[in-house]
Amino acid sequence: MAKAQLPDLTLHDLLDLEDIGSDYFRSRRTEPNFSGALYGGQVLAQALRSSQLTVQGRPVHSLHGYFIRPGAEAEPVVYQVERTRDGRNFTTRRVIARQKGVPIFHMEASFHDGAEGVAHARPAPAVPGPGEVSAEDPFERALAASRAPDDPPPRTLLPLVERRMAPAEQGAREAERQLWMRARGQPLADAELRACGLAYLSDFWLGGVAKAPHPEAVRQRIASLDHALWFHAPAHPTDWLLYEMSSAWAGSARGLAQGRIYDEAGGLVASVAQEIYLFPGEMHAAPRVGEL
Repeated sequence: MAKAQLPDLTLHDLLDLEDIGSDYFRSRRTEPNFSGALYGGQVLAQALRSSQLTVQGRPVHSLHGYFIRPGAEAEPVVYQVERTRDGRNFTTRRVIARQKGVPIFHMEASFHDGAEGVAHARPAPAVPGPGEVSAEDPFERALAASRAPDDPPPRTLLPLVERRMAPAEQGAREAERQLWMRARGQPLADAELRACGLAYLSDFWLGGVAKAPHPEAVRQRIASLDHALWFHAPAHPTDWLLYEMSSAWAGSARGLAQGRIYDEAGGLVASVAQEIYLFPGEMHAAPRVGEL
């Protein structure tokens, strides 16, 4: 199998924010997305990066964000950081992301330098390794199969992300998936940037598990409503990571998805939760700013 060509854009590029003063930061680059909209993981990663630039010596341990409006792929994003608290054990920051002055996302992030205590972690599921799984993307295959003859060809689903969908376990519930993923490009040397890279990956494919049991919804357009991420251990986003995803509920045009991210050695590095909105009767197309 030929090696995938590296995209021009890298995580380094996405996380290189311009400091425009007074705890405001602006994106320099944006990543093309198959939907034509701004990828939520990019906003998460850049919002986290902007908050990190106002914190000294403490790594992030959690973030909670709300996607207020769809972002426009071609527009830069400005991130305003509020220094909510600098405490003895924890630091908190609030970030508002805007395009053309209009809020599209806000996030709370918490930072903690760690302490000794009890420890346990759920083990990784037993799935074939990334080298044993096909590189064909089942979502893109299903999307292509459902196209009408006069539909334009779909765009590539995030060229910066390399992925391998593991086959479903025998007897597994339909609203479950295991996905190997990693960011293409050079490794990130800085621990703060690696945390941002993990945030970037955490939004990839997760919402899709909520519509996985419903073949009639394969082309139904979705949008992330909120996203929560807990960091448990350091991880390299350019190494293979296993995303174990499941959806316990869908209804009222919404779906809940939860995930756990493991490194290739089986260590649990992060936990994720997300609610999505399934646009009733609407198929994949570029969203319009302000339509939610």
